[in-house]
Amino acid sequence: MIDWLNGMKSEIKRVYVEPATGLMLELFMNRFQRSIEDLEVQDRYIKCEEINYKRLHFKIKNSFSSYSAWYTLDFLFSLGCEQIEAFFTNFSGKELNVFLRSWQEGKTNQKLNRIKISTCRNEIMSHVLKDCEAELIDPRTTKLKFQDPIDLDIWIHGGIHFRRNDGRLAVIDINYEASEETKEEVSEKHIQKYLREREMWDSGRHSVACGFHICFF
Repeated sequence: MIDWLNGMKSEIKRVYVEPATGLMLELFMNRFQRSIEDLEVQDRYIKCEEINYKRLHFKIKNSFSSYSAWYTLDFLFSLGCEQIEAFFTNFSGKELNVFLRSWQEGKTNQKLNRIKISTCRNEIMSHVLKDCEAELIDPRTTKLKFQDPIDLDIWIHGGIHFRRNDGRLAVIDINYEASEETKEEVSEKHIQKYLREREMWDSGRHSVACGFHICFF
């Protein structure tokens, strides 16, 4: 099947991998050679302990989505796509920091415009943002509109801002909720969350998170 896909003359836009064994997933990732727009791996219940996938061997132009931890940080570095959804990962706060710092220094993921990533445990934000020169922004004074080419446009009120070495802005949306992301006006709930977060930042205490929604402008 994989060789047949590789030999097709017609364009393959999207590949959707349904639950399979970890070894079958690894076989596909190693042998598939086509350039595609999107790859979604529905792998939350795959036993992937034996997989430690390090690098993508084909090109994904638009988006990558996965629901378990069968790949390494180097694999994320090798993605040249615009959007990443990486859920239920085993990445530590230190590893997330390495990912952000690599982007910030212009080394990897230069085309990325949005990433959603979740970990299996709460990570200390100060570890994730170490040396990023990040700033917590008041949602009452700053809002940004992220234009999604596929989904609805979203508004980010405030958030945590930091920049790449060429000036490009990254924003962690600390108020991300799918039900409210299209609302242009900031809610009182979001304001109160910012005030609590601001108090923690100013007092030197460490907030934690296990989900990160980051947009790049």
